[in-house]
Amino acid sequence: MKTTDTSSSARFGWMAGALFGIAGLGVQAQAQHASGGGTYFVEPGLRSEFQFNQAHVQCKIGHAVLADGTVFQMFMFSTSVDSVTVDSAAKTVVITGTMVSIVNLRFPDGTTAHLRETVPYVAYAKDGGKPGAGADFFSLTVDYIDTSGLDQFDLFGSPATFSGTLHTGNVRVR
Repeated sequence: MKTTDTSSSARFGWMAGALFGIAGLGVQAQAQHASGGGTYFVEPGLRSEFQFNQAHVQCKIGHAVLADGTVFQMFMFSTSVDSVTVDSAAKTVVITGTMVSIVNLRFPDGTTAHLRETVPYVAYAKDGGKPGAGADFFSLTVDYIDTSGLDQFDLFGSPATFSGTLHTGNVRVR
């Protein structure tokens, strides 16, 4: 009986040592965190809002008027997160997955277009310090597909990257 108990205790001791000792690296990796939100300018006068965490990414341009008078709105949101790579030392995060990209256009002649596409994405963020505004960075790269007729590929090319230094908000990577 003692042999069995000793064996069980030894097994438990080994398992506990593995979980709390060797696997401590895994526990540390799980403690990594990345999230953020705020605004940045895709180009002068064209403000984008974003939010992300390790389970969701979204980005939008709520309202813009293009040079030709076209009213433009864009909303992108993740439908999956396939990978998350947090580099605590560099204070960066890379998130990949699939998202829906929606663009609504109202042309000067009164006609409209509603474009919707599911695309692969790569989101990248860097925690540049405090405060986040002026120091942190966010980018979202998506791969659009060229189809016949008007599509998002025609508007942005592919891959298309929307990025900038934060005007407001904060990116937090630890």
